[in-house]
Amino acid sequence: MKEKLLIYIILCLVNISWANASEKQQEAELLIKKSVDALYNNPKQASYYASKVIELFPGESRSDQKAKAIFYYSQAEKLLGNFDVSIKNLYDAMEYVTPGNRELNGQIYALAGALYCKLTDYNKAIEMNEKATSIFKSIGDSVSIALCYNDRGIIHYSMNEFNTAGQFLRQALAINRSQKNLRGIAANLNNLCLYEGDFNEKIGFINEAIVINKNLNSQWSLGENYNNMGKQYFYAKQYGNALQALQKAYEVASSINAKELICDNYEYLSWVYEALGDYNNAYKCLMQLYTLSKDLQSGSKLRIVEQEISHKRYQNQQRKAEIREQTYEIELLKRNLFILMVVFISLAVLSIFLYKWYKRKKNMQLMVARYNLEQSEHELAELKVRQQELELKSVQNALDNSRQEATSFAVFLHSRNELLEKIREMIKQGYKMDQQTLIPHLKKVNAFISQYQNGDKSNSTLLMNVEEKNQEFLQRLSERHPNLTQGEKYLATLLRVNLSTKEISMLTGNVPKTINMNRYRLRKSLNLSSEEDLTDYLQNI
Repeated sequence: MKEKLLIYIILCLVNISWANASEKQQEAELLIKKSVDALYNNPKQASYYASKVIELFPGESRSDQKAKAIFYYSQAEKLLGNFDVSIKNLYDAMEYVTPGNRELNGQIYALAGALYCKLTDYNKAIEMNEKATSIFKSIGDSVSIALCYNDRGIIHYSMNEFNTAGQFLRQALAINRSQKNLRGIAANLNNLCLYEGDFNEKIGFINEAIVINKNLNSQWSLGENYNNMGKQYFYAKQYGNALQALQKAYEVASSINAKELICDNYEYLSWVYEALGDYNNAYKCLMQLYTLSKDLQSGSKLRIVEQEISHKRYQNQQRKAEIREQTYEIELLKRNLFILMVVFISLAVLSIFLYKWYKRKKNMQLMVARYNLEQSEHELAELKVRQQELELKSVQNALDNSRQEATSFAVFLHSRNELLEKIREMIKQGYKMDQQTLIPHLKKVNAFISQYQNGDKSNSTLLMNVEEKNQEFLQRLSERHPNLTQGEKYLATLLRVNLSTKEISMLTGNVPKTINMNRYRLRKSLNLSSEEDLTDYLQNI
């Protein structure tokens, strides 16, 4: 009773543990969804939700849920302009994601490329972007490929390679339009307005992006749109419109504390004020830009982050080395224990072997006696086999004799047929004779017939002898196939003694074609397949 109670308690604890794990996973998925929904509307809120998910998995070594939460946390921090925090957490996501989750791995590499671009390390940015593109192409994810092309366009824009940037951005736009990916379309249209070009086309692009982002309630993207609108108005020398657009951009960026957007806003405002000749405001904007950009694009911060990541990797490698050393010691201990067990088992086996050998020696005489008995039985069995072989040979000889007799009978019947044919010819000759010569001719025919009368008697005796020898065969054949006709039984008897078609033709007086037709009908009556031999079947009955 106590054992059953203990088992019941263990099962309850297991069920509670499983339920808690399931509940934790459901909570994590809900928080991740909230983080994704708030990402472009309120990055700070998105960062909060993602950090809550990370806290749910404190001791996980490999967890896609934790890796996904860290990824969205990093993306939110990027939108907030905290590039050093973002890239540091992104490397943590690389440690937690499982190798089989290729989609998440690709997303991490893509975001890393965008971050390195923000930190002006363009070679590293292109390397990460190409890794992500390769993964997405291998799994056929068109939307993610478009995202990589979009990021690649921004990298080339940052390197002042505007033609190459435009090619990548238009490729991304074509893919997103085909996939009806509104957020991706808005991003591509916005980024096509980063540099100078056809003013009407650029304004059309940015207005379309604003409409999409308003419908998606994407505040961060709207701030970026208004910044680029102000930039395009500046290129067109419509400075009043530029200031209005940049004012809207600043309001949106400030509401969500998007430092990167505010930096871009200060830069574009300084351009406009300088073009208007308002150098004081232009200088103020540049100073604000300088102060804020130090926090955003600090090369030293990037170096510190990379050093921390390298140090963390070194510690992980050191920990792995210690684990390997401990594993080696455990394996060595296991090997020593295994050797001791082998020695012990060997001694036990040797003891059992010696006992069995002694017992076998005692029983050897009995085994010899049994062997002699088996030899006698074997010899007796061989004698029985020989006797059976002799009996089989006798039966075979009887069959051969029957075949010989039937053959002789067939030859005799052939001779009789020739005799009858000759008599017939002699009678035909008598038709042409006159009365005086007819009587001697008839006497001659009579004498000729008397000469062969003894042959008929021999023929009847021979036929009766064959039928008597095959009477048992006919009885077995009738039991197995009761619907056979008398002619089919007679043909089966002749085939059983291995007579050929020609011999049976001579015996019966029928042409070979008729004999073959009768053989076919007999096979059909016996239900034989085309692969079975008729003669072998009859001889085995």
